[in-house]
Amino acid sequence: MHEIMLFMTAMWPGVSSILAAVVVLGILVFAHELGHFLVAKLSGVGVLKFSLGFGKKVVGWKVGETEYIISALPLGGYVKMLGGEGESDETEEELTPEQQKRTFTAQPVWKRLAIVVAGPVFNIILAVVLCYIIFVTGFPTAVSKVMEVVPGSPAQAAGFKSGDIIEKIDGEPVNFWEEAADYIKKHPGKDMVFEVRRGRDTVSLKAKSVPEDGKGYVGLLGSAVIAAVMENSPADKAGMRSKDRVVAVDGKKVGSWNDMAEAVKLSPGRLMDFTLDRDGKQFDVKVTPIVKQGPETGGKAYGIIGVQAGAETEKLRYGPVESIGMSAERTLYMTGFTVNILTRIIKGKEDASQLGGPVMIVQISGRQAREGFADFVLFMALLSINLGVINLFPIPILDGGLLMFLAIEGITRKPLSIRMREVAQQIGLFLLIALMVFVFYNDIMRLLGFQPMWK
Repeated sequence: MHEIMLFMTAMWPGVSSILAAVVVLGILVFAHELGHFLVAKLSGVGVLKFSLGFGKKVVGWKVGETEYIISALPLGGYVKMLGGEGESDETEEELTPEQQKRTFTAQPVWKRLAIVVAGPVFNIILAVVLCYIIFVTGFPTAVSKVMEVVPGSPAQAAGFKSGDIIEKIDGEPVNFWEEAADYIKKHPGKDMVFEVRRGRDTVSLKAKSVPEDGKGYVGLLGSAVIAAVMENSPADKAGMRSKDRVVAVDGKKVGSWNDMAEAVKLSPGRLMDFTLDRDGKQFDVKVTPIVKQGPETGGKAYGIIGVQAGAETEKLRYGPVESIGMSAERTLYMTGFTVNILTRIIKGKEDASQLGGPVMIVQISGRQAREGFADFVLFMALLSINLGVINLFPIPILDGGLLMFLAIEGITRKPLSIRMREVAQQIGLFLLIALMVFVFYNDIMRLLGFQPMWK
């Protein structure tokens, strides 16, 4: 069993970034290969080697029949089993009758399926464990925080204060500022009941949304927090960073992320003034949005600056029992999200430039490590899910390809011929090399300051 590390996620990597990436890859590969290793051992299959990395052996030691190795190229790993698919140096004739019983190929199909699928499953389990650690130590949770109350507005008359966190509107839970803003806009002229958290207290406030430009308005200003800045984008070149809060655009205060995004969209190629808040200090930057055109705007030009939406967050801690279900739920959500994005990329409905290789992994690992423990661990959990999902693709060489062979064997009651497996492996190798070239191209284009030309 061997795995190549390919991930979706986006400075030249410094030493700290490389070290962070080594930690991430090491943990992810270890978990994946540990799954294959443990289930193989439990199934009575002989394991000859357990390697972290590929290529030349850097260090190794032998315990019983198994040699444990750390290899030079930290982009994957493998578990070499007795009589495995191309993994054993010995032929069946050279093995003793007892050893032949312990080969991978001698096991019933269901055992081999369990051994193969254990790698991806352990990556999902690792994601659950990592999410659990975050929940019990402090999980960054998005909140709908009021940044400012417009003087003379219904919100001021209702008693809203800066720093209030809206938790419910008319009994409906609110997690993000956009949810609060959208609800208010959709109900002009409506009397609303807001459940607000103020410090440790919960306050109930009533405010009437007054019509403004056909939409509801109460006079609450939220925040447009930047979650991520694309490398070499206009925002990056202007000095914007993740967790910066956009206070105003061209002198006009920003009430939500949509307000900021709409202003950018309507200003392709025009120099814009942004007022940002970083750690409580405000400053101005100038940004010129890139001019884009697409079918979503009917061919009309629009602007982008290369930032992703975020939210005001609070670090919330949960109990050890409560965190079990929450971590499983979070992992399930991230798995579904990953599968959906990969499916959309394959169908051509999502920008394929999101795919990245080793350089991107190093860049993001370093950046997330600098953002803090929770961000780094959550990023690791997402990558672990990516590794598990991608390895289930029905491509020969990956776990999914072997699962496909075993499924065919289970249905036909006989294994594929050696010739058919060789051809399939060659096709899989070609596809894998093509994918590696693709992600390396994306990495290089980003390093050179160009946007990969894939849609």
